[in-house]
Amino acid sequence: MTRDELAQLLDRLAPELDALAEPWCVIGSGALMIAGVDWPDCGDVDILTTTDGARALETAWAEARQPDYAPDSRGPFRSRFSRYDFRPGAVEVMGDLDVLRCDGWVRLDAGPAVAHAFAGRTWPAPALADQRRILELFGRPKDLEKAQRLAGA
Repeated sequence: MTRDELAQLLDRLAPELDALAEPWCVIGSGALMIAGVDWPDCGDVDILTTTDGARALETAWAEARQPDYAPDSRGPFRSRFSRYDFRPGAVEVMGDLDVLRCDGWVRLDAGPAVAHAFAGRTWPAPALADQRRILELFGRPKDLEKAQRLAGA
């Protein structure tokens, strides 16, 4: 997704996200773009919330859910996960995301959400230092590339 498409998608998601009683924030490429990092695109919007927040979004977005989609169960992540097909892009929701490290599962602490101005309103996403820490924790090549970009920012 381009910046314009991301703005369009977030505008579509805003009513349900604004109504969410649980804390939430955008992470990943979408968070980089929201925070003003010169990042070329966003494959999907990653929303981090609690298990209860994930359940609420499952109800709100039931018609757009991709029920047959599941992340690789052997991967380094576990959460209350769901994926949705919206236009112009996909949304992935992770409730209480755990990351597998060499010493076992660790609950992701995204740090305090910062209100970043993007597309005419503010959106919660981690501060850039926290985004870099999260990307390094994830440790995948694509995440480390983003972390390196933040290190030079």
